[in-house]
Amino acid sequence: MKENRMKAVLESITQRDVPGNVNLWPHITEKIERKNFMQTIRTRPALALFLVLLALALLSSVAYAIGKVTGFIPGVGIVDQSTPLRILAEPVVAERDGLTVTVSEVVADADHTFVSYTVDGIIVPKMARAICGEIPSLQLPDGSPLNVVNLDDGGPQGARAGSIMKLEQSVTYSSIPADVNDVTFTFPCILPEGTGPENWQIPLKLSPAPKEYATPAVEIEATFVASNPTFATTPILTSDTPTTVLQGSGLYLDKVIELPDSYILVGNFRDAGDLPGPLQINLDPYEDLPHMEDGSGNPVAFKVRDDIQPEINDQYWARYWAFEIAKPVQGPVTITLDRINISLSDKTQFSFDAGPNPQVGQKWELNLPIYLRNSDYVIDSVEVIKDGYLFKYHSGVDVPADSLFLNIVGYSPEQDNNSEVSRETVIEYSKSLTYSAAFPVGKLTVELAVSETVPLQGPWTLTWTPPSK
Repeated sequence: MKENRMKAVLESITQRDVPGNVNLWPHITEKIERKNFMQTIRTRPALALFLVLLALALLSSVAYAIGKVTGFIPGVGIVDQSTPLRILAEPVVAERDGLTVTVSEVVADADHTFVSYTVDGIIVPKMARAICGEIPSLQLPDGSPLNVVNLDDGGPQGARAGSIMKLEQSVTYSSIPADVNDVTFTFPCILPEGTGPENWQIPLKLSPAPKEYATPAVEIEATFVASNPTFATTPILTSDTPTTVLQGSGLYLDKVIELPDSYILVGNFRDAGDLPGPLQINLDPYEDLPHMEDGSGNPVAFKVRDDIQPEINDQYWARYWAFEIAKPVQGPVTITLDRINISLSDKTQFSFDAGPNPQVGQKWELNLPIYLRNSDYVIDSVEVIKDGYLFKYHSGVDVPADSLFLNIVGYSPEQDNNSEVSRETVIEYSKSLTYSAAFPVGKLTVELAVSETVPLQGPWTLTWTPPSK
């Protein structure tokens, strides 16, 4: 593209060894020697072009200097190459107490530090947790730990009792200072407390990454056209609601990253408050996927790039995505999401009088029928227990298990415990609410609510046109 070629020229000029505080204009005008400036320009077009390029370079050099030169590393994502990348030269393997830890990859740029590792040799117990669940820390030479930015739990491989389990994970930490190349990867524990190595420290040494370690990546213009169905609901607007909520719920394109042989489209499906119910977000990036077509209506294959973490906007309830499509592709490319999952809820209340001084064992037989979200329940009884109340109720076997939420209005329990017993034709439930502070007494209102995940048909579409070359 012409724009990219011009940018390359400007960047080549700004990269020359010209100190930022040098004023070049006196030297330029001195060479023009007493001639009328415009006359000189007319007779020497090459000089005119040079002056234009130089002026643009000088004026824009600050902008180019602070801009990031990015790259893409599969499994790691987008990295900042404005400062040298540092990596683990080769995998580090450590063994202790029958466990083997392999740190397979470390990539450190100016913004963050990516660490990928596996733990092998974990024997799955019959009636206990297999691992302690603590995230390993990455420590600087002075002992200070880096902040954890993101955890990608690849999950254990093999989970049958008595089998050997392999744990695969990656953790993203904050950046390592540029003058530090030695860090310590520390496991507070791996197995449950008291059953394995603790405070296991593994030293890691970083080295400069090869020149072509990351694939060059350029963020390009990401304009798009969206088409979203309209539902007969009114968005709930508050003082914190962003103005862009008026665009409606649907597919949004945040940015497009161009690689040598492909494009990565990064965006989200945003719940703007105008759906019949709240969006239910599936955290599995490989589920509930859209489909794509090119300008001729032909299917476009894409890869899910879950190694690129889109920036999360706390103002929106959204599911974020990143899809890679190969070049060349005929535009416009249309992304279509046929349906989403939303949550629909229903609630009701009933009251009972516990009196001013309810005693443990005191019981109210209610036999109260409740109908919520196409399901029938019966509230059987309420009984006073130590520090709280025990509610018993039942439903038919066709009711979703553990779907009823119950709470005493105006009181926050310290603990709530649920249990259920399935009979041939009914399911019997019990729920206890216990309180550490104010014990609910007097006339009490109990709120009952059910929430159900249901599909909502679209379609929602997003159209993006690749840049012309």
